[in-house]
Amino acid sequence: MSDPFRFDDGAYVLGALAPDERTAFEAHLETCPDCQDRVAEARAAADLLTGLTVADIRDPGPVPDTLLPGLLRSVRREQTRRRWVTGSLAAVAAACITALAIVLWPGSSAPSAPVQAFVPVRQSPVTATAQLVDKAWGTEIDLRCHYAQDFDRYEPYRLVVVDTQGRSHDAGSWTLAPGNEVSFTGGTSLTEAQISRIEITLENGSPILQLTL
Repeated sequence: MSDPFRFDDGAYVLGALAPDERTAFEAHLETCPDCQDRVAEARAAADLLTGLTVADIRDPGPVPDTLLPGLLRSVRREQTRRRWVTGSLAAVAAACITALAIVLWPGSSAPSAPVQAFVPVRQSPVTATAQLVDKAWGTEIDLRCHYAQDFDRYEPYRLVVVDTQGRSHDAGSWTLAPGNEVSFTGGTSLTEAQISRIEITLENGSPILQLTL
């Protein structure tokens, strides 16, 4: 029967086992001569490294004949153990990530910005709503405008952003056709916190709709 503790001696000597693993290994160690021999070898190799200084490394002097073989055996066993543990953890992590993706995928999309309605400033055939989306460069303004069907004039309109200092910033222009709903996307370098209100104006700058933030 394969010994489940055969790769734990190096980690045990170096203090790298978890508390529960250490307790289990010590209980096993009392009845396993093979593990006792491996622990003795690992301790001998570790003892040889104790007290080394930078000067010792730069000018090591003669190396004991037993040092390299013992170190190599300990390193090989530890590498084998780590590969096994790492591979197992990687498989578990991959399974967890897959399960997490399955659970979260349906609801992973970010919530959309609230739709806000413009208020008329003067009588107009236009109604509009907007969604303000934070961007790294400022604020995107997604506009939806509707032109009343009983109004037969094609007229250009402008989107104007007014900051908290009262300064106006042009955010684009378009023309609405009678009876049609138009989607228009404008933008400003201002953040939403820097915006006082958004206006839809006639071409001459006279506001007809306003959204106060």
